[in-house]
Amino acid sequence: MDRRGFLTMVAGGVAGGSRGAAAREAAGSLPPPRKPSPALAVSTLTGAVIKVHQQQGKVVLLDFMTTGCPTCKVASAGIERVYRELGAKGFRPVAIALDVVHPAALDGYRHALSLTFPLGTAPRGEVISYLEHSPMKPMFVPTLVLLDRRGNITAREVGWRGEDALRASVLKLLSE
Repeated sequence: MDRRGFLTMVAGGVAGGSRGAAAREAAGSLPPPRKPSPALAVSTLTGAVIKVHQQQGKVVLLDFMTTGCPTCKVASAGIERVYRELGAKGFRPVAIALDVVHPAALDGYRHALSLTFPLGTAPRGEVISYLEHSPMKPMFVPTLVLLDRRGNITAREVGWRGEDALRASVLKLLSE
């Protein structure tokens, strides 16, 4: 994994093609394939429901997080700064709290960090399915999923690399 960039681990693998194409992709000469976002509905603090798979036209960052995670708090603050800069250009982050049963419980987290992007919850089973994660394994946070304007998953990663790396990834997708 390239530690210089943000979100370099791509969801999915080579889905066919020749052995030569797979070798070139592994060597970094071909971009990894993109995968359409599965359905996921996020119930937000405002009572709205964001259907992640229907956000075409926007670059979407899904931030699967918990309210007590220190790294999640740092990530949320960095995501907010990038959102304030690039939101008007089509960047839409959505935080999904994994440790909150009701969206209203997120209100303290939102106020403490002065967050203006949508925060909400989704049923655990749907999150596990969306992330293609085994329910028998622990889920690490933050887990970030980046979608292009066509609703395709371009990257998925556990951890926070910083707002400069996020900004570069988002700007690249906004320019497509």
